[in-house]
Amino acid sequence: MVYQSQNMRLKTVRLIARNDTNEITICENLNDSARGRFVVIIVKDHDILKRFIELNEQAEEVQDKVLIDCFSCEGQYLIVYPYKNERPFDLFYVGGAMSLQQAEEVCINLIIACMTSNLPWPLLYLVLTQKQVHIARDNSVYLTYAMDLAELDTTIGEKDCVVECAKVLLKVLSPKVKRGRKANSYVLLTKKIDKRAYGRFRELYKDLELAAVQEKKRGWRLRLRIWFENNRDTLFRVILVISIALAIFVVLTFLTNLIFGDVPWLRLFIRSFEKIGLESLLQ
Repeated sequence: MVYQSQNMRLKTVRLIARNDTNEITICENLNDSARGRFVVIIVKDHDILKRFIELNEQAEEVQDKVLIDCFSCEGQYLIVYPYKNERPFDLFYVGGAMSLQQAEEVCINLIIACMTSNLPWPLLYLVLTQKQVHIARDNSVYLTYAMDLAELDTTIGEKDCVVECAKVLLKVLSPKVKRGRKANSYVLLTKKIDKRAYGRFRELYKDLELAAVQEKKRGWRLRLRIWFENNRDTLFRVILVISIALAIFVVLTFLTNLIFGDVPWLRLFIRSFEKIGLESLLQ
């Protein structure tokens, strides 16, 4: 099948997926001597098409948009994205062969790829949840756009994307968990993901940078900050227990003084110092 747009003649060379909502294909441009390839999504569902067009209109002001073209051809609506060679993360990431520092660098590369994707949040969410994340030979990370729009939800925001990205990061770091010992980055991400504490990508980036292994020796302030982040919940529980114990002690002391006119255990403590050895301190 050949689709004609104003500038391209796109011929299907591979079908990736097909359903009632859309077809996802790889096409080559017959007008290009190099036969450049593109991801072409052929939308069949009018409601999905309407949602996509609204998202695209909202993203009009974004510079360096990823979307290459949208056009109608023979009653069908086609969405064109760039094609990149596929090296799926699940197949080509070999975490066991990497050091912790290298794994954390991959994590940072993924966050940067998401932050610079120039995709509307609902589309970035599809990329992350539909395994369109790839890793190059140099461990850089890139995204592809063979998205199934049947799952398009325009209410998705940055927070949802950040949570999905963080889940991928945990998979990246999981090979570094050995014999119960977990990397600072893994511990920190796990705690915050469970609480859905991340709302923006810059928060995720900041935490990973904070916890990541550095080439140079960490200063005591940074080590202390990481330790506090990892043990904050435990510290708060300990402080809470101590505060409750002190509060109970104060209340008991007040009631004892109110009933007996003094505090017996305080009197015993004071009298133990009234006499040292054979001499009285009151003389």
